[in-house]
Amino acid sequence: MREADVPALAAMRRDDELQAQLLTVADALDDNAMAAWIERRTGEPGGAFQVVADARSEAFLGFVQVSHVHRRNRVGQGGLALASHARGQGFGHEAMALLLDYAARRLGLTKLMAEIRADNAASLRVHHAAGYRTVGLMTGHFHGRDGVHDVALLERHLGDMAS
Repeated sequence: MREADVPALAAMRRDDELQAQLLTVADALDDNAMAAWIERRTGEPGGAFQVVADARSEAFLGFVQVSHVHRRNRVGQGGLALASHARGQGFGHEAMALLLDYAARRLGLTKLMAEIRADNAASLRVHHAAGYRTVGLMTGHFHGRDGVHDVALLERHLGDMAS
């Protein structure tokens, strides 16, 4: 991650609509809170936090992450978030493929889980296209500023990606 990416990451974190889709309600949004969030994401043991950038222009597009890694079971939570200007152009599919490969080959994971708001059709499409399957629905699970939402639980086995 480059220092130049921090303002774009902070803008995404401060976007209430995006955060609601990501099942997050941030407690604080000042610069110190942004720095602490980035430090938590980049410093999580066994996980990963990577900026997604355009391969040609290096323009910031969003981020991917692997968090809540259980080393013994080799399972983690995968996540993808794109800035509004990057959505609908195929970047999500490309970033997801790279995330899955990174989780399998670099982190040694055998499965990624994802929790996605049930009304987030775009995210569900990207995940399903990448081989995730829905394994459950948690009703009334996320209490956001805009109401209560159901959350789909997905899994993607990574055995086909092992080195």
